[in-house]
Amino acid sequence: MKYLLFLLVSSFLNAQEMEKKWIIEMGGFQSFAKQKQSNQPGVLLGIWRGSPVEENVRLELGGNFRLSSSTYNFKYKKSGQTFDIETKEYVLNLGARMIKEFKIKNQRIEWISELSFNNIFFGGKDIPDDQEIETNENQVVLHTNFDSENLSTLQFGQGLRIWKGNIGLGIKASITPYGLWYKTTVPNQFNVFSAEATISIKL
Repeated sequence: MKYLLFLLVSSFLNAQEMEKKWIIEMGGFQSFAKQKQSNQPGVLLGIWRGSPVEENVRLELGGNFRLSSSTYNFKYKKSGQTFDIETKEYVLNLGARMIKEFKIKNQRIEWISELSFNNIFFGGKDIPDDQEIETNENQVVLHTNFDSENLSTLQFGQGLRIWKGNIGLGIKASITPYGLWYKTTVPNQFNVFSAEATISIKL
């Protein structure tokens, strides 16, 4: 009996492991912000790891990198100072997706609910880094400057993906409420909404 139970558990775990898939995604995106001087669509490349949670439900963990020739122009506040920022769009997105699968006329469709960290990077050559300054005269303070800044916020996304074999086509809309965390740092309505279209490949 113990041996049979062991075989059943092993088979279940092995089946789950076989269902795990790496997913490579590539595509285009468009973010909307009034702080952009030019608003051009960008490209994205990502990788995700899917694991079954229950029947027709899967969890994907991963992220993507986004690059656009759009130009931001805004005032950035830090350490009591205001800096004029002009930068291209560089975004790193890391997080999780809950995938719910259903069928319509034998077509497999996935509903995507995403929660992730959206990080936008820009040059910060003249922006001071956060640091503690000790007043002890016997202590040497080392000053560093990494010449870059980043802003992070939660991203909430909803989308659909349709599969044909190991190739999937997807669309997704997301909100990135930077204003909730950076009310005095960046302008109002900074990078609030984005949309993307992707091609996914299961490996």
